[in-house]
Amino acid sequence: MDSGTRIGWGIIGVGDVTEVKAAPEIFRIDGSTLVRVMRRDPGKARDYAVRHGIETWGTDPGEVIDDPAVDVVYIATPTASHAEYAIAAARAGKHVLVEKPMAMSQAEAAAMVEAARANGVKLWVAYYRRALPRFATIRGLLQDGAIGEVLSVQSTWRRPAAFTGWRWDPALNRGGEFAETACHTLDVLDHLVGPISGGGGVATADAHTVAASFRLGEVPASGTWTFGSADEVEENVVVGTAGTLRFATFAPTPIRVTTAAGTVEHPVADPPHVHGPLVASIVAELHGRGTCPSTGDSALRTAGLVERVLA
Repeated sequence: MDSGTRIGWGIIGVGDVTEVKAAPEIFRIDGSTLVRVMRRDPGKARDYAVRHGIETWGTDPGEVIDDPAVDVVYIATPTASHAEYAIAAARAGKHVLVEKPMAMSQAEAAAMVEAARANGVKLWVAYYRRALPRFATIRGLLQDGAIGEVLSVQSTWRRPAAFTGWRWDPALNRGGEFAETACHTLDVLDHLVGPISGGGGVATADAHTVAASFRLGEVPASGTWTFGSADEVEENVVVGTAGTLRFATFAPTPIRVTTAAGTVEHPVADPPHVHGPLVASIVAELHGRGTCPSTGDSALRTAGLVERVLA
């Protein structure tokens, strides 16, 4: 895309995530604008458009895909519709940013990647932590040898849960919060330590408890995710030859590096709109000034591991 061209965005599914995490202002950076939004409920679609100053709105996702002013389609719907809309957008010659998890299955995710490749468009997935300053700090610490050579990674997440809403509806999201939310941890570990390969796990039939083991490059990794516990703990521990690095995936708590010299904390705040840095990287890529760190190919690795674990 020419560096002087203004990129037009269209959003399919302007629900809660597009109010704060992916608020309209992040698409209105230099060289980029938001031109059209869609939601099935006409009253809510119009309300969103009026509140955010968006001229064109509607209830038909096809109108977003077919709009000649839309260069990139952002799909922010529940997981079950991701593949349908992403493939349709790619076939229409539109670049695609799709919410995570990428799809209902690895096969669907692979079909999305192939559709983008076959039609010469880009496919990105909204694993926005890859672009956040907090995780850039962690990656820098690991690359600089703050804990020496990485030997292993252990993830733990347990929390109370009501088991209500679409995340726990298997027709809309296979695998509960492990598939829909814990996938953020798997994806960011792929980014920080090494690409995911192999692996598998065990899960209860209702996916309330999941355990997994896998590789990050050559580094062995494992994790447990328990929903419905009495307390909440969320932490990733990276063990190295010279110390340990601890961080949370979700809460912006300080990164803690412990070595023989003691423990050092690195507080790094998240921006108010956490999708912002990722969207900025997409705009930069389309203008020939860099690359977005979260692609269909990288998200396909996460999708594959989730499927193997739940199987």
